[in-house]
Amino acid sequence: MVIKNIVFDIGNVLLTYHPHDYLMGRYSRKDADFLFNAIFNTKEWIELDRGSITEKEALEIFINRNPEKESILREMMDDFYNVFTQIESSVATLHRLKEQGYRLLYLSNIHIGIYEHVMGKYDFFGEFEGGIISADVKTLKPGKEIFHRLIDKFNLKPEESLFIDDTEPNTETAEELGFAVIHLQDPGELAGELHKLGI
Repeated sequence: MVIKNIVFDIGNVLLTYHPHDYLMGRYSRKDADFLFNAIFNTKEWIELDRGSITEKEALEIFINRNPEKESILREMMDDFYNVFTQIESSVATLHRLKEQGYRLLYLSNIHIGIYEHVMGKYDFFGEFEGGIISADVKTLKPGKEIFHRLIDKFNLKPEESLFIDDTEPNTETAEELGFAVIHLQDPGELAGELHKLGI
């Protein structure tokens, strides 16, 4: 079956997401390690992606755990959107795919605040017909439900669709549902991986 639809993950496919590297560029190693473990490496960060708590609620939890670090926690929670930066090679490929007539969609575990920020900041989102984010539908990849939401909303035929993600459990679920997949371990390899599929 010919591929007509291409579904993109966002983090580490179109936008960089390396929070520890970002923190190391701004803070001492001690503070970077603390902030990574206190914010990004928590169940609350996952629940933000799930849409089950707000950023304000998450910050209160982080501060309650580490009250002596309130100032630096507030600073980071005001700034963390800047963790995400555009991957130029991926965006160039996205534009090419749009010009070639592919239907472009996104499917991402991401919370509302980040989504609204990057949608407003990066013009390339205009290339997409639309997509699904986890915080809107209250369910996460690699669970099948979020894929079914995408399939139903956009009337997708998985056998005519390619799914691109940097996380293998997510591509495994997509493959089980009939999608062609690219497990993208290096964004610089996107064009080459597409070429292997004749795209």
